[in-house]
Amino acid sequence: MASASLRRTDRVSLTLLLEVSGTNRQGQEFKVPARTLLINRGGAVIVLDQELAPEQFIHLQRRAPHESHRRGQVRVVGEFGRQKDGFLYGVEIPDSSMDLWGVEFPATAESTEAVARMLLECSYCRGREVVHLNELELRAFETNRGIARHCKTCGVPSIWTQAPHEDEDKLTPRRRRTTDPQGSVPATGEQRDRQRMRLKTRLTACIRQAGADDELAVCEDISPVGMCFRSKRRYASDAAIDVAVPYSPDAANIFLPARVVYSEEMPKAGLFRHGTEYRRIGARSR
Repeated sequence: MASASLRRTDRVSLTLLLEVSGTNRQGQEFKVPARTLLINRGGAVIVLDQELAPEQFIHLQRRAPHESHRRGQVRVVGEFGRQKDGFLYGVEIPDSSMDLWGVEFPATAESTEAVARMLLECSYCRGREVVHLNELELRAFETNRGIARHCKTCGVPSIWTQAPHEDEDKLTPRRRRTTDPQGSVPATGEQRDRQRMRLKTRLTACIRQAGADDELAVCEDISPVGMCFRSKRRYASDAAIDVAVPYSPDAANIFLPARVVYSEEMPKAGLFRHGTEYRRIGARSR
C-alpha cells in the first residue's frame, strides 16, 4: 500500500466479502457490498462501486456471519484502477490494533528460510495464518494438500489446508485471531549462497505481469531467494513480475515481486524456462 511498513508485509490475494459505508465524491451517503482483492497486515485493495476521494475515511464491516464483529474505519490511499464491478481502491488501517481480516501474519525473522508462502487455515477452529513453509513442510503439503502444525488457538496439533475465498453462496466462518509483527520478502545479494538450497517440485505457479493476463506455469524448483518455472510465454531477462507458488484459483494466494534472471527456449516442448529471484521491497516502494 502507501507506506513502507505495509509494503514489507506479505500481500495475500484473497476475496473477503465486505459491507462498506460512507460518503462518496458527490457527497451522497452510501452503504454497499464490496470485496477485497488483496490484503496485508495494515490494509487492502478493495473493489467498490462508488467514487471516493484520496485521504477520506470509510467504514468496513465483514459480511460473513461469524466475522461481522470485524469492523472499523479505514483511510483511502488512492484509486488503483477499475474492474467491471467497480473501482480498485487501496485502503490503510490507521489503528494497528484493529483486526479486520482475522489473519495472523508472521514476524520478519520467521521468513528468512522460507521456500514458499501460503495462507493456511486450521481444520478445527478455522483460524488463519500466513505460513512461511520450509522445504519439509512444502514437500508434505505437495503430497497431502495439507500439513500438520500446532494451532495456538486449539492448543493442539491440527491439519492446516489452503484457505478458500469467500463467496456469496458460502460465507466461511472463522475465529478471531491476534496478529504478530509484519513479515517480509526474502532478500537477495547476501543470500545468494542459498541458491543451492533448491527444492525440486511440480507445483502450479501463477505469473503476473503488468499489462498482460495472468499465466499458469509449472514450478520446477524453488528456494528462499527465487524459483524456476516453465511457461508458454517468454519473459525478457530482467523483467519485473509477480509470482505465486503454490497457486490455486479457488483459494488465497500470495504474490511475491520477482525479477527474471534468465530465459531459455525448450524447442521440443514448445515452452520457455525462466529463472527468477525475489526482489527486495525497499523503503521507497509504492
